[in-house]
Amino acid sequence: MKKVILAVSAHPDDIEFSCGGTMFKYEELGFEIYFAVATNGENGFKIAHKPKAERIKIRHKEQLKAAGVLGVKKVFFLNQRDCHLEYTEGLRTKLVKIIKEVEPDIIFSFDPANKSFESINLNHRDHRIIAEAVFDAVFAARNRYAYPGNPHAVSFFHFFGPDKPNYFENITKYIDCKIKLIEAHRSQFDDYNSMAKWVKFHLSSYTRKYKFSEKFRIVEIKKPFVMEDAGDKSK
Repeated sequence: MKKVILAVSAHPDDIEFSCGGTMFKYEELGFEIYFAVATNGENGFKIAHKPKAERIKIRHKEQLKAAGVLGVKKVFFLNQRDCHLEYTEGLRTKLVKIIKEVEPDIIFSFDPANKSFESINLNHRDHRIIAEAVFDAVFAARNRYAYPGNPHAVSFFHFFGPDKPNYFENITKYIDCKIKLIEAHRSQFDDYNSMAKWVKFHLSSYTRKYKFSEKFRIVEIKKPFVMEDAGDKSK
C-alpha cells in the first residue's frame, strides 16, 4: 500500500528551507511526495532585476529542479500573486481537489497556530494564509458532500515553522541533501558558502539532541465519532 506526503507552501523554496531534510528521510522510507506551491514567488527575487514574467518562469524552473533532486512525483503550481495571497473559496477548492487527488497520509505546511509575529519572514502574510487554508481544506476533503470527488481523510499534520514544536527530526544524515535542494533556488542567494553556513547553523540547529534538525508541531487528526443508527439491527 502506497504511503503519500503532500507538502504545501506559500512560495517556491519554503518547503526546502523548512523541511527539506525530513523530505529526504521520508523519500528514503518509500513515501511518494507531492508539492503544492501557492504563489509564483515573483516578488522574492534576490538577484539582478528581471521582468515579472521572467521572474515567474525562473522560480517555477527552480522549484521543478529542486523537486527533481528529491524525486517529487508532481508539483502543483496554484499561480497566485506573491505577497498578495488571499484566503478565498477558490484557494480552498484547489487545495481540496489536490488532497482528494493524491490522497496523502501526511500533510506538511506552515503552522496555523504560529501567531507570535516575532519574525517578519516566518510570519509572512502569505505563510499565515496558506497555513489556515490548508488546515480548512483537510477538514473539507474528508467530507463526502462539500466538494466533488471521493472523500479523503489525512492522518497527520506536520506543521513547520512552529512557535511550540513538539517534535525535532534528526536530519544530520541529510543536511547536505537539504542544502542541495536549496541550491536549486539560485535566485534567492548570491553566495553559496554563506547560504550553506546559514542553513546549517541557523535553520537546522533547534535542539542539542542532534547536530542538525528540523522542528515541527505534529498533530494527529482524529476520526470523528459517528453514532450507530439505532434502527439498524444488522450490526
